Amino acid sequence: MNNIKRTNMMQGVIRAGVCLFMLSGTCVLSAQEADTTAVAVQTKVAPAKAKIVAPKYEMKQVSGHIFDAATKKPLAGVRVQALSNRFYTTMTDENGAYTISVPTFVTALYINLDGYNAVQLGIKGSEKQDAVLYNGIVKPLYKDGTDIFNTASMGLDNSSATTIENDIENHLNGSVRAINRGGMPAQGAFLLMNGLNSLNANTQPLVVIDGVVQDMQYNRTTLHDGFVNNLFNIIDPEDIENVETIKNGVALYGSRGANGVIKITTRRGRSMVTRIKIRAYGGFETIHNKIPVMNGNQYRSYISEFLGTTEYAKSLSSSQNIPFLNEDPNYLFYPMYHNNTDWQSDLYSTAFTQNYKVGVEGGDDIAMYNLSLGFTQSNATAKKNDFNRLNIRFNTDVTLTKNLTSSIDIGYARNAYNLRDNGWAEDYSRRHISSPNVLGLIQSPFISPYAYFVGYKNGGLYLGHTDKVYAGKNYNDTNNPFSFAKDYGFAGLVNPYWTLLNGEGNNKNYQEQTQFNLNIAPKYQINKYLTIQNRFSYILNRSNEKYYLPYNGTPTMEVEGLGDVYSIVRSQFGKETTLFNDFQVNWARQFGAHAVDVLGGFRYSAYSYSDSHVSGYNNDNDKMPNMSYSLQYKDYGGTNDTWNNLSYYVNGSYNYRNRYFLNAIVAMDASSRFGKEAKGGLKLAGVRWGFFPSLQAGWVVSNEDWFNVKAINYLKLTAGYEESGNDDVDYYASRTYFANRKFLDRATALVLANIENPTIQWETTRKFNIGLNTNMFDNRLSLGLNWFYAKTSNLLAQKSVSDITGLRTMWANDGALKNTGVEFNVNTVLVNHNDWRWQAGFTIGHYKNELTKLPTSDLNYITSYPLDANGKRIEESAQVLHGVLSNVYGNKNILSAVGRSVGVFYGYKTAGVFSTDAQAAQAGKYGYLRYPTGIASSPYRNFKAGDVHFVDQNGDGWINEADMVEIGNPNPTIYGNLYTTLSWKGLTLDLIFKYSLGNDVFNYQRSQLEAQNNIWNQTTAVVNRWRYEGQVTDVPRPMASTNEEWVNNERFSDRWIEDGSFLKLKKLRLTYKLPLNLSWLQGLSVWGEVNNVFTVTKYLGSDPEISVGNGVLYQGVDAGYLPSSRSFNFGVTINL
Repeated sequence: MNNIKRTNMMQGVIRAGVCLFMLSGTCVLSAQEADTTAVAVQTKVAPAKAKIVAPKYEMKQVSGHIFDAATKKPLAGVRVQALSNRFYTTMTDENGAYTISVPTFVTALYINLDGYNAVQLGIKGSEKQDAVLYNGIVKPLYKDGTDIFNTASMGLDNSSATTIENDIENHLNGSVRAINRGGMPAQGAFLLMNGLNSLNANTQPLVVIDGVVQDMQYNRTTLHDGFVNNLFNIIDPEDIENVETIKNGVALYGSRGANGVIKITTRRGRSMVTRIKIRAYGGFETIHNKIPVMNGNQYRSYISEFLGTTEYAKSLSSSQNIPFLNEDPNYLFYPMYHNNTDWQSDLYSTAFTQNYKVGVEGGDDIAMYNLSLGFTQSNATAKKNDFNRLNIRFNTDVTLTKNLTSSIDIGYARNAYNLRDNGWAEDYSRRHISSPNVLGLIQSPFISPYAYFVGYKNGGLYLGHTDKVYAGKNYNDTNNPFSFAKDYGFAGLVNPYWTLLNGEGNNKNYQEQTQFNLNIAPKYQINKYLTIQNRFSYILNRSNEKYYLPYNGTPTMEVEGLGDVYSIVRSQFGKETTLFNDFQVNWARQFGAHAVDVLGGFRYSAYSYSDSHVSGYNNDNDKMPNMSYSLQYKDYGGTNDTWNNLSYYVNGSYNYRNRYFLNAIVAMDASSRFGKEAKGGLKLAGVRWGFFPSLQAGWVVSNEDWFNVKAINYLKLTAGYEESGNDDVDYYASRTYFANRKFLDRATALVLANIENPTIQWETTRKFNIGLNTNMFDNRLSLGLNWFYAKTSNLLAQKSVSDITGLRTMWANDGALKNTGVEFNVNTVLVNHNDWRWQAGFTIGHYKNELTKLPTSDLNYITSYPLDANGKRIEESAQVLHGVLSNVYGNKNILSAVGRSVGVFYGYKTAGVFSTDAQAAQAGKYGYLRYPTGIASSPYRNFKAGDVHFVDQNGDGWINEADMVEIGNPNPTIYGNLYTTLSWKGLTLDLIFKYSLGNDVFNYQRSQLEAQNNIWNQTTAVVNRWRYEGQVTDVPRPMASTNEEWVNNERFSDRWIEDGSFLKLKKLRLTYKLPLNLSWLQGLSVWGEVNNVFTVTKYLGSDPEISVGNGVLYQGVDAGYLPSSRSFNFGVTINL
């Protein structure tokens, strides 16, 4: 009933808003600039307007000169105006001199000239108010106004990135922590702002594109391992004009702003003259450094040792010949098992990229337009993986009447992937390892990828070989070399070359995404102070993904609950529609020294997402792997999610003499995700509303009359407090519902899937912030420092429920955490001469979080016990930790506990490997350290020579869960960018570094390649494994898990935790702008660049910069994804 009431209320509010807008004489609106009292100087709106007379105030005259910072020569034609008030404007003469008459309350001037960076100049007298301007190649510092929020921005020009995240990580990495997702094209990066504000909800920033709040689908799943659903790849960076990050003042976005906001503004028409921009560029990416694994002989030595520890070893070695260990060259099958195959070599190749972009802009005094067309084709270094994208975008700004204007944006994008599984999956219990880059590491090197066959010649058998057919096509063949360890209980591995050959096709391993968007934004100006505006948007996203593991080359695998499986067919289709409307009323007026700007309105979003998926096993025709009734173990499913969000907001700004600034925001949010009995916020008309206030203040000290420090050109202090929210609540957490389940592969039934929590609500983040910005020495040096302290309450967490329900957990807002951070940036102009210019800078970001509260149910306590001499728990000595353990590429290996950071690595500390038996016999309370077996008749095994020396934290003589401690933290101490730009005449050299210090990485791939507990090939480090008494090494002996001496040496421990700190030269670019002076050619530039030039790190994996998912707990885990490697690009830009 309450849901119906809530829906009716939302509908009524929308109707009321539309009626109000109709009465105002138009239908939907857009945003306007804050300075409505200024005389508009625009090239795109030309209708004649009545002359506006400036108010009469007591005036003062200010005069001075403007110079070129490089040549020291005066600049003519420079625009000089009162800051934020273009009523009072003048131009410099041929001597660079100006005189301007401004009201006495004006404290600063704004000075700008095309091709130069603008400056603000505090007025300190009536004469000699001089300023210098830097060439536009230097990083801009000022705009016509003052921003008291913590923001950072970048303009995009000649980007070579496939997705915008690559530009963000190169230019804004101090403001945004960007963690690259690897070397697959268009997979982008995981983004963090304001540290970590959540444990289980989304922690990535809100994305707003041209005023429209986006659903980035962070929690949507894909069929292929190592492939992330990344909607940023829909947007061509060439269509983006500016990216801005907003860290405070985000209360304007209510229950969706706690993680910060990324605002993206696309390009629009700016010139009445028709201009055409053409860009063409391409390049290639080299193969990454391969991980060193054992060769054929080294592997044969290892496998003979390992198989000797299996339960079948004794019976098989005494009863029959073992073909792969037979060293007789005359043995018929000797060549089959005496190869030295580098399986990685043919899985990778140099990858090529090509990009073509065309943009056209123009218009007249009625309408301006911008049309862009782009195509991108990018291959991965992993064969049979590529990405292509087609973008078409059109927008126009139209003057309909004297006071009514409208902007219209229409866009279509389509991208497509050919892809394979990438890296390690978390679970292989229901399928084979199918990722080619993983199989290339673990496949046996003494086997050839090509087939051998037995023939008859000259009265005898012989073994033939061909390089035309891959080996292992049929795993049931008697002499299939991939089944060499079948008698020891180990099935063979997939031949990765069969996967590449027979897995290619639009109905096999392929994904296609499309997006259509429509954005209409009229604006009606009632008078010079009051404007009403609105923005309506419709977005349609579609995704279609196919997955296929071929029949040929795939062994049979027994899956519990299903039976024998081999090939796999999967399909998934998803669709999301978004309706967005943002209605605003804006009133702005200046009262002498006082300026007031008030914006109020409501924002409504409606989302509808649905997907359907189907999978089946045992297709026996690699040519036509379509879904059919003949497939076995078919499984069907789907999702149908709908949710709405309604927000009312007021944003008021006050400015006194451009010295003192105050901004207040109040937002109220309602969402269909919130429970009807949510405890926070306000309850109005039967609906629970989140309440989000913000108060920010700023003081431009350099505009004070008494401030006369010549070395400091600009000094601003800011401070504020705000509340914002995170509404990434499970869509149906506030409801009880049933789900369809399949039993024994035949019967289906409805089972209880969730118990409603009617109090579920948004997470609330309360944050204090302080900032300082200053520019010094004629604006050659700029410094910025911003600090914040945040506390998040109502943290979304799971707690246990009664067993009577048939469920184990439910969602609740019973957690809290705190988060502190600081951001520091420096930019300096080192050299500024007529031909030479050199600037450099760096950014530093830091955050630290701590969980302060979790639910008090049994699920959120971790209890461990020391053991007595018989291996029984000592109950009275129990150790209790208030926290929760998560399974991320392991079993209960990620800890989130009260008093600690979110998502730290939790495992065992080690002290090397026991070199001798005597050393092992003295390590524990009872002599040898003990491994508990859980078997009453034989309660323990001893850690012996060749085993890992795990640290016995509690001294009880046993190694068990009570000895687990925090062993690493994926969060860095500091991170950021270093950058420099050197230019000489038309040549410009750019260098961009990225760094991260103090973060740890769980090298999951190495934990699999050095576990020594199966038949997989291992890294060359295993060559130095322990093999004899007295050997000093840090690599233990191999051991099968079925052996009576197995003590789980491969468990999650600090053996697999590494320092992930790095310094990486991300980009080196050289650009040359040709000195042309042609009427039809406005500009021509050519450029070349190198990306991922080098990395300085101690990390042993391919790349320390990794992310394996969109969840906060999945950062700092290396699952063997294809790494980014060095690439070279060359391009040309033509402006007509």
